[in-house]
Amino acid sequence: MAHSLFNAVLLDAIVLLCCFVCLLAFTRMSVTHPATIYLLFHAMFISLRAIAVLNGATTLFSWKGANPVSETEISRAVMLADLALIAMTSGWILAAHRAANSGSGKRDARPRMLRPELLKPVATVCIVVGCAAMLLWSKLPGFSAQPLMTDWLDSNWSVIAQTWAGLSLLALIYCYGFRPGLVAAMGGYFYWVIYQGNFRFRLLIPLILLIQVYADRRGRRVPSASGIAALLICGLLFFPLKGIGQQLQAGDPIGELWENTKTEIVNVFRGDHPDLTILDQFASALTLADAHGHFYWGRTYAGLLTVAVPRQWWPEKPGLTSYEQEISTRARPMADTGMVVTMFGEFYLNFSYPGIVIMSFTLAYITGMWFEAAYRAGYFSLMHFTYLLVACNLIQVFRDGLISLFVFTLINMLPLVVLVALDLCSSRKNEIFYMQPMVKTPRVRKRTSRETVTPQESACP
Repeated sequence: MAHSLFNAVLLDAIVLLCCFVCLLAFTRMSVTHPATIYLLFHAMFISLRAIAVLNGATTLFSWKGANPVSETEISRAVMLADLALIAMTSGWILAAHRAANSGSGKRDARPRMLRPELLKPVATVCIVVGCAAMLLWSKLPGFSAQPLMTDWLDSNWSVIAQTWAGLSLLALIYCYGFRPGLVAAMGGYFYWVIYQGNFRFRLLIPLILLIQVYADRRGRRVPSASGIAALLICGLLFFPLKGIGQQLQAGDPIGELWENTKTEIVNVFRGDHPDLTILDQFASALTLADAHGHFYWGRTYAGLLTVAVPRQWWPEKPGLTSYEQEISTRARPMADTGMVVTMFGEFYLNFSYPGIVIMSFTLAYITGMWFEAAYRAGYFSLMHFTYLLVACNLIQVFRDGLISLFVFTLINMLPLVVLVALDLCSSRKNEIFYMQPMVKTPRVRKRTSRETVTPQESACP
């Protein structure tokens, strides 16, 4: 078994390197390109985890009464992930090739632009509602009062509304730039998120979007060296974030907080951190799907029809992951422990092996074409803004499945989606006006041939 896993790890390294080289050669990779996001995801949660298991890391369900994930299952999962990576690489390259042949290097003549007069009222309302939700349902530094309206604490809407202030600040930064007041307010929001000690997506996704906006406003394909260093530090702090928040709430000494944080980060480098078991969960989902005996043929997405209805209004509404209850067993209680089947596991549950290849290729091709269209339209276009809303959530899609594309984009980022919807519903007769420079355009440094975007570096009026 160890020999089989060694071969899988070796093959994975070769596939990952080849795909990276091909993408670098045939696509316009940047920090916002979907291929970049997936390669980082694959390297951390597939490749490094497989190496950790090969070196003796404990696999998932290695506790009494459970059925540990075997090295054979890990090997199978790695090879299927590599197959999906090849399919996705093909999709991204095809999208870049078609965009180049269709003359996508030229900017669209009449892209629909963002309307700043819609942004301000939407942001104002959402900041007020978001701050009210924080006061009602969150833990605030220095306050020990119990949350109000506790009957709504179990609803996801109480969590989602708390993020509206931060998302509105992101929209203002997107349009007006990194002004000191907006940056300070965003920093305060990030501290509040850390203090909560749960729902880490409230930090991860806005941070990814912030980095993408920062790179785009400066016409960069990748962040600066300091930006990369900050990103790595934030990435490492993501793993102990729950513990950090809980210790801040408890008022633990800084020394104790630092020691616990350091221990968790060391476990990350060893490959033993629970958040790194995505590969194990994928492997387990494959086995449970086979034992279940039949495929779902798309029925796993049925929960999207009722997801927006608060559970307080419909206590028995179907869950988004009810299929996990069906495939889970006492020896592999994935549903009860809040695990994910991953995007590839979701494809397999629905459409078997062809589903992994076809769905992976299709997702890559669509996101690749969307990327090309967004950068052809320009930074202040509605197309570009909408693409970044999706791109910053792709990390959750790769981890949790296509359902997250709906949940994390349309629901968890509702203020920004409302802004897009209002723009789409507005009349096109004034569109020519918004195509003109919204403010006096400053001098812009000369771009190199490798830079993919030339956004207006000025802010909205």
